[in-house]
Amino acid sequence: MNIRTYNRLNALALAACLATIGCTGGPSEEEKNALIPPGEYTVLEGDGLSHLAVRAYGDMDLWYALLNANPQLGTRPGFELIPGETITIPAKADADMSLPKSIFPKQLPADYIVMPGDSLHFIAQGCYGDRELWEKIYNANREVLSEKVKEDTRQLIAGQVLKIPAK
Repeated sequence: MNIRTYNRLNALALAACLATIGCTGGPSEEEKNALIPPGEYTVLEGDGLSHLAVRAYGDMDLWYALLNANPQLGTRPGFELIPGETITIPAKADADMSLPKSIFPKQLPADYIVMPGDSLHFIAQGCYGDRELWEKIYNANREVLSEKVKEDTRQLIAGQVLKIPAK
C-alpha cells in the first residue's frame, strides 16, 4: 500500500469515527452525491427533493414522487428537509409519479403551501368553493407573487407559502 492510499484510508476512517460521535462538519461530497437505494434515507445537510430525486432516480423532475412518499413534507414551506430526519425513498417502479395532493386549510385566514400543478383558481376553489375568488388570494400576496401570476394563475412556485384571507 502506498502512502497516498494509506493517508486516504486514515482520513476516511477518521471521518467515519467523527461522524459516529457527531463531530463532523457535515457530509462529504461523496456522501452528498452517492446513489440512493430504495428504503429509508437519513437526510444530510443541504439535501433537497430535486437533488435526492437525481440520486435516487436519475431525474430531478421526479422530486414529487418523493413528496408523495413523504406527505409530512407537504406541510413545510419549500418542502424543507431537516438534516437527521428519516424519509422514504420508494423504488422507481413503485413510486407514485402523480402530482401531489393539495392540502387546503380547514379554517381561514390561514397559510397555504403551493403544491405542484396548483393555480390561483384551483386554490380559490379549494379554499372558498369559488374559482372566481382567485384575485382575493392574489391581492393578499402581491408582495410575493409576480405580475406573471395575474396574467396566468398557474405560474405559482411549488413550496411557496401564500396567505389565504377569510372569505
